[in-house]
Amino acid sequence: MKYTPLSFQMIQVYILSMLFFTASSVLTVIFPLQASASGVLEGEIGIIMGVYMLVCMFLRPWAGQMVAKYSVFTIMKWLLLGHAATLFIYITFGIDSLYAVRVLQGVVTAFFSMAIQMGISETLREEERGQGMSMYSLSSVMPSLYGPALALLLWSQEDKIYLLLFIVALAIFPLLIFIRSPLPKTKQPNASFTLFEMMSALKEASHHKGLVISSITMLVGACIFGAISTFLPLYMVNENVGNVVLYLFLQSIIVVGSRFILRKRIPSDGKWHPKFIVLVLLSSFVGTTILACGFMIGPFIYVAALFNGLSSAMLYPTLTTYISFVVPKKSKHILLGVFLASYDLGFSLGSLVMGFIVQFGSFSIMYATCSILALFVMGLIAYQRTQKNSSIYLT
Repeated sequence: MKYTPLSFQMIQVYILSMLFFTASSVLTVIFPLQASASGVLEGEIGIIMGVYMLVCMFLRPWAGQMVAKYSVFTIMKWLLLGHAATLFIYITFGIDSLYAVRVLQGVVTAFFSMAIQMGISETLREEERGQGMSMYSLSSVMPSLYGPALALLLWSQEDKIYLLLFIVALAIFPLLIFIRSPLPKTKQPNASFTLFEMMSALKEASHHKGLVISSITMLVGACIFGAISTFLPLYMVNENVGNVVLYLFLQSIIVVGSRFILRKRIPSDGKWHPKFIVLVLLSSFVGTTILACGFMIGPFIYVAALFNGLSSAMLYPTLTTYISFVVPKKSKHILLGVFLASYDLGFSLGSLVMGFIVQFGSFSIMYATCSILALFVMGLIAYQRTQKNSSIYLT
């Protein structure tokens, strides 16, 4: 049965996503602060935070296979139980469990994101798929509106019982919402694949310039987002630059508003739109450049929230929708996971690599590096556009 993007059934899916990612939003702020308070250096904090998406990257292709083989509904049931178990491990062992918790979060998120996106692809009409992906992305960032402020509020309390009770609630409520969800129970025949088949599918896809350039764009964009997500709270708190809660709130307002208001602008025709992507990357370049100069511009640093929010809102749903159209159908369940893994790798590198740039350089150098990366991809897209015979424009 096909639903509309704003039907009651699909709204239930978006609420499930919002509850799931609320835990990530809260803990992403608390973990670096907790580690820093315990004397952990920025490089190791980057490793702790980056291992989450690194694990997600390796598992996402296999997650796609498992979802296709056993159905979206079945996989979602087990991963939500795993999500609850992960949160209870953190409640029980605290800071000593950070590495284990981040690894388990990566496992669960790999399956969750693949299950939700494959479920949306199956339950929405093709012409409305872009709206559905945008609404899912919207629900995944809604927690960033209240998550950082809530995390800092809970962390600042001398008695951490309120934080622990909130995490318990985040472990239980997604399971309750899931019970009557409309996620499909259909299984895809011949969903299993070997490593050789995956390599063959990648070799075939490598000839499609659109897939290659979109994957590079997703990787670099995610690297920038990962750096901002991991180190912005430490940057503003340690360097006394602006108010981290206000900045993250403003950025989240832009992300949420943009993904809802501009959801129909997300290209859903299976074609590559270089001008649109360059504008999104230009917004990212301006945002990170402002952050790099934050110590010199005072309150104007909040302008960066506008540009970083716009780029974060538009890049992922646009590229995800495009990739969902152009991956070869016979290996779609393989390649969708592989190419989306480029986002996980990029986000992970935003923590792993940028953490050492901060430790041996500064926050300003790190954000300037993000700006250079955005310029690089814009140049790459512009170069590809000049190739009149490139297959990127034949899709």
